[in-house]
Amino acid sequence: MNTLFIKARSRLLLDQPFFGTLCLYLKPVESEKFDTGATDGIHLYYNPKWFEKLNEAERVGFLAHEVMHVVLMHHTRRQERHPEKWNVAADYAINLILLNNNFILPKGGLIDNQYADMTTEAIYAKLPTPPEGLDGFAIMLNDKGSGGVIDHPGAGSSKTKGAIEAQLTVAINQAAEQAKAAGKLPGHMEEILEQVTQAKVCWKQVLARFLQSNNNSDYSWLMPNRRFIHSGLYLPTARVPAIGEIAFIQDTSCSRTTEELNQDLSEASAILQDANPEKVHFIQCDTEVTDVKEYTREDLPLRCTATGRGGTMFSPAIEYVKKHLPNIAAIIYMTDLECNDFGEQPSCPVLWITTQKGEAPYGEIIEM
Repeated sequence: MNTLFIKARSRLLLDQPFFGTLCLYLKPVESEKFDTGATDGIHLYYNPKWFEKLNEAERVGFLAHEVMHVVLMHHTRRQERHPEKWNVAADYAINLILLNNNFILPKGGLIDNQYADMTTEAIYAKLPTPPEGLDGFAIMLNDKGSGGVIDHPGAGSSKTKGAIEAQLTVAINQAAEQAKAAGKLPGHMEEILEQVTQAKVCWKQVLARFLQSNNNSDYSWLMPNRRFIHSGLYLPTARVPAIGEIAFIQDTSCSRTTEELNQDLSEASAILQDANPEKVHFIQCDTEVTDVKEYTREDLPLRCTATGRGGTMFSPAIEYVKKHLPNIAAIIYMTDLECNDFGEQPSCPVLWITTQKGEAPYGEIIEM
């Protein structure tokens, strides 16, 4: 391996353990296919001739730049957007973050303060459309970029992309814990990591919208929670009374992965933290209700072991709520929707949160 690369990565690991640990996760590949470098979330490609021309601080900055593409999941968030235009938007977003964390970037990097605190999606929307027949964004990146993001060759399906995201989330969490233990996780990065590694749903806004839609009340557009600004999630927040009690049902059937079950706890914790209901009734169910607990904010962070792990039936948990929790404000059901046993619709609103496409005979569905 290139000794300059090893030296820069070691310096990054010593000075910024979070970035350095994630850099160790990426497999380095020398390639003159790229004018500077790139990452697909698994590999870190770099042009050795270009890399040698940088001083050590710039090499460290370049590595941190590629790591930030991974932290912000730019390789999977692009979706159907123009790849070069997306790269430009991502570079604008990343470079300002790195400068705020005292990194030295390679000369000519894309920097514009007008994009401060903006999501990559928002920056992308402000950029001009690439001209047909001549990709000006590719020229811009070649001349000024610090390294881009490309699709992983095996990430064609949404399921594969989901698996890559799950692996990266674990790696990001591990890197953050190591950096915190060393006392070297910058405060600004902690805020960004909250956006990426915690709950995927902005519950304060989602529950307000959801409950309002069932109560015919008014909406008001307010500033989005900073924790969710990376996802570009702008939902209307409603001026509503305090939320009552919520039934949070976890599908613990064997078709759901450990990662999904762990994510359920993150979502339940976020409901308590952000929406602040009076109480959350945490119900586990496979073909029958296997466990019921009650949580308030005082119980955070939530710790719970999944019980059941058999087949899937939704009706037992729905019937439990109807019988034992008649005054519940809403039911939130975390599931993969791999079942047709829904039972009769309860009188309270139902929100199905699923990791894949599916249908339900009643309630609303949100795909994470």
